[in-house]
Amino acid sequence: MHVSGPIVVGVEGGQGDLDTPQRQPGDSIGVIELELAKLVRHLDTFARRSSRYLEIDRAGYLALRTIEHLGPLSTKALATALSLNASTVTRQVGALENGGFVDRRPDPSDRRSSTIALTAAGRRAMGGVERERRAGIEALVRAWGDGERAMLGRVLNRLNASLLHDDRATRAG
Repeated sequence: MHVSGPIVVGVEGGQGDLDTPQRQPGDSIGVIELELAKLVRHLDTFARRSSRYLEIDRAGYLALRTIEHLGPLSTKALATALSLNASTVTRQVGALENGGFVDRRPDPSDRRSSTIALTAAGRRAMGGVERERRAGIEALVRAWGDGERAMLGRVLNRLNASLLHDDRATRAG
């Protein structure tokens, strides 16, 4: 493994966790790369320890939240909204339908296709996952100020928008 420049443990001023090596001053991309890798690891660990995805998995939860936000929609529209291919979304919707979380209704404008809508059970399951996720996030940022929380929300929103609109990010290894 090649690392450009010395790695100093901690952050400027000596504060920070020992798990956060700092690269040379100005190596913000190196810091972002490492912190994103650690974030993914932490999120996976938290998900494995949690009971929040017993009824619906993470992909199903996001599909339900998207349907809630956009209203009943076709599989193609849901795939577009989630930036996934239609076959992947068809499988996810099938699992959600089998669980009673969504139902397919005939599309009034085209009887050959259908729209996907949340069921009452889907709303309850989604709401339970959302409440548990929110409580976990609240516990993580309890000591943060409102401005810091708002900034994190803005930065995450911008990062997600960049990931969505820049296919180079999905091809990077």
